Amino acid sequence: MTNAEFTTAYLDAMGWKDSVVADENLSVEYPACVYTFSDRRVTALVPEAMCLREEIPEGAALTEVLGVLVDLEAVRVQREKVIGLFAQFPQIGETLPPVSDGDALERMLGAMEEPDRMRGEVTLQDDVTCCISGEDGELLAAAGAVCSGKIADISVAVHPAVRAKGLGTRVAAALIRKVQEQGYIALYRVEKVNLPSVRLARRLGLRPGFVMEGARILFPEECAPATF
Repeated sequence: MTNAEFTTAYLDAMGWKDSVVADENLSVEYPACVYTFSDRRVTALVPEAMCLREEIPEGAALTEVLGVLVDLEAVRVQREKVIGLFAQFPQIGETLPPVSDGDALERMLGAMEEPDRMRGEVTLQDDVTCCISGEDGELLAAAGAVCSGKIADISVAVHPAVRAKGLGTRVAAALIRKVQEQGYIALYRVEKVNLPSVRLARRLGLRPGFVMEGARILFPEECAPATF
């Protein structure tokens, strides 16, 4: 699996064919993301802003994109950077059972702090899941994947009481193996500042496929959100 092959698979899964595309997951408060792949750059806009797409230069950096969408002098901007990593080679992982106890999953997620819970969005509705349970049946770690096209977008959650014991690596490796056996390319997104997730990706031997830069726009109370 090369970077070019991953890029093609990801863009096909998203249905993105142009350099500026609409992303229904974005909002007026989070209006744009810039994805930098090995051979191209793609700008994703909140659908309402697509009327401005012609004003965005091809290959524009995030600051240039935001400058087209909002008055940067009138708002505050909270930037974030996310790395999308993919499994280049077949993963050697154990066989683990799927998540089947929704109450146990909710208890584990409820024990996590909100930022960690948001990053590890494992649900019973995920297309593929696996988990590790303790002797009492309570979940210690879980991983889930949402599959689209050839991409399996994975999330990992570990109970705070058992962090740094290798459970995240075990459950992630098991999930990657499972999705690969079903013909998917595993994608794991990590915030650049989330060092535990970065270390997990390194232990799994994942390879960077893209860097996504986005920004939350904080409008002053006296200033209405942008309209496009």
